[in-house]
Amino acid sequence: MLRIAVVGGGTAGAASALFLARAGHDVTLFERVPQPDAVGAGILLQPTGMHVLAALGLLDPILEHGARSDRLFGTTASGRIVLDVRYRHHDPESFGLGLHRGALFSVLWRALQTAGIQVRTGMEIRRIEQRGGKTLLFALNLQSHETDSAVGEFDCTVIADGTRSQLRAALPIPQKVTAYPWGALWALLPDDGSLQGGLRQWFRHAQQMLGLMPTGFAYQQMNSPVLSLFWSLRADRLQQWQDQGLEAWKKTVLELAPITSVLQHIQRPEQLTFARYADVQMRHWHDGRVVCIGDCAHATSPQLGQGANLALVDAMTLAQCLAEEPKVEQALALYSTRRRTHLRYYQGASKLLTPFFQSDSRIASTLRDIALGPLCRMPIARQQMAMTLSGGKTGWLFGSLRQPNIASFQRPILETE
Repeated sequence: MLRIAVVGGGTAGAASALFLARAGHDVTLFERVPQPDAVGAGILLQPTGMHVLAALGLLDPILEHGARSDRLFGTTASGRIVLDVRYRHHDPESFGLGLHRGALFSVLWRALQTAGIQVRTGMEIRRIEQRGGKTLLFALNLQSHETDSAVGEFDCTVIADGTRSQLRAALPIPQKVTAYPWGALWALLPDDGSLQGGLRQWFRHAQQMLGLMPTGFAYQQMNSPVLSLFWSLRADRLQQWQDQGLEAWKKTVLELAPITSVLQHIQRPEQLTFARYADVQMRHWHDGRVVCIGDCAHATSPQLGQGANLALVDAMTLAQCLAEEPKVEQALALYSTRRRTHLRYYQGASKLLTPFFQSDSRIASTLRDIALGPLCRMPIARQQMAMTLSGGKTGWLFGSLRQPNIASFQRPILETE
């Protein structure tokens, strides 16, 4: 049994804490927010992520709160089909799940409480030292304001505190963090049922992108389905958007898509939250007895809808590596090796695709509009697109994730074939 610290209580951190505790380790989770709450936009949970949640025994409550998604469908303002990717083109039984991020958070945190995992909130881990075969954590207590206090000695530390992690930045691992110039305004709105079947998008060049996604239900609010709205926006144009006013923005949206019934629920600018994204590249994800997972390790743009899914696969794979390799350093090195092909593919694909959907380039958007629609009708291409959307590709030409054996941790799970 190992003493393991997990820093960060988001999807990656909570899931890894659950897997590691289930494997018999003594786990402490540190979360800087004093009272973590179920907040955030809608996410698209893919088959890979759902398999991991099934391994945790949490898939049923997630399915209850989600909205089934069978396709990703996008057109230009004139109605030209740009994207039509259907899960069944990869696997007739697979589908995505539109989900309120808060629902995923709540289900995971309730499982943490049920499992009896020690959770210390209001603790901002500021520093990690490795010495004597241990990791020592030092924190700012946000409740007592005590600074640089030692909070424990552990055999292994898992950093899962998000894209802007200062703990990751302090590690002696070659890394690069690049902020995307574009982000998105998002809102959760009442779902009247008019949009069915999946994620719907509209494009005008690469400068305007609107997305609507049935998102299921907020946690334990099963009578009020919600819809996620996303509007692409350059970060340096946020002030201009605010100055123009809500009605001018609504007019622009309606010129792109006929969604009057959706927009009527937006009465104040404060209902829209701006989110900006970054690309995180690391040569590998471990240093001695410390490992980075989730967005902290490999954040990307949201174009492929893989953030939560990659985080869940990270958590499951980490627990498996620690079960297979008795020495912590070797187990974490094995983790970096095992995750390399999967993460590199999705990082590369996200970076390649983003300018075609969020940029000022007319050349990129023209190429997208000309090429993607026909590609979606070609059997081989559409099968590969569906496999990418499902979260299971590990290479540009070949390679896929093996379906996890959720009944056992005795053999590699989600290993590259």
